Amino acid sequence: MQYLKDEIRSRITESALAEFREKGYTGASIRNIAKNSGTSAGNIYKYFQGKEDLFETVVGSVYSRIMDSIGQFSRVEMNEQAETIFYELMGKIMDLIEDNSLELSVLLNRSEGSSYENCKSTFVDIITGIITGMMSYELSSKGRMLKDVFLIYLLSNSLVESISIILMEKADSSEAKAMILDLIDIFFGNLAEKLAN
Repeated sequence: MQYLKDEIRSRITESALAEFREKGYTGASIRNIAKNSGTSAGNIYKYFQGKEDLFETVVGSVYSRIMDSIGQFSRVEMNEQAETIFYELMGKIMDLIEDNSLELSVLLNRSEGSSYENCKSTFVDIITGIITGMMSYELSSKGRMLKDVFLIYLLSNSLVESISIILMEKADSSEAKAMILDLIDIFFGNLAEKLAN
């Protein structure tokens, strides 16, 4: 009997992911999720406390893994090996994006009204901090200074917005991953030289 319950729960979460992707958190309906998963709204409440709990199930673990991965950047000591470590961490994040592109698309594009509605600005702030630290270290090792952090903020904001669009528009997660890597190179390649004072 446990198999049946797991199967029903899985159908509900798959239906919820599709509903949240199409209508967003605010527009999503438990009735539609129930109908599309082949169960009743009452049965959904046996598995989930409500729409917020269902949304948390769909995107919460992905958000936590992204935050954990991004958080690892801030724990890297700035030294000669930092760049190699950053690229390794970036590879892990790209794999996470590739494996969870639908959930991340919902998180970035369809979370208004949920507890995750400010996740974009959180990501922008963290990326800005990471890039600022990297650029400051790189420039100071050459006896130069970072002239303005605002440009890094603008680039970080543009990157997060671009990732949001890519994940919404590109169904092929491998193609999305490749585009995101290209954007990172475009936005942040040789950035230290452009930001030097």
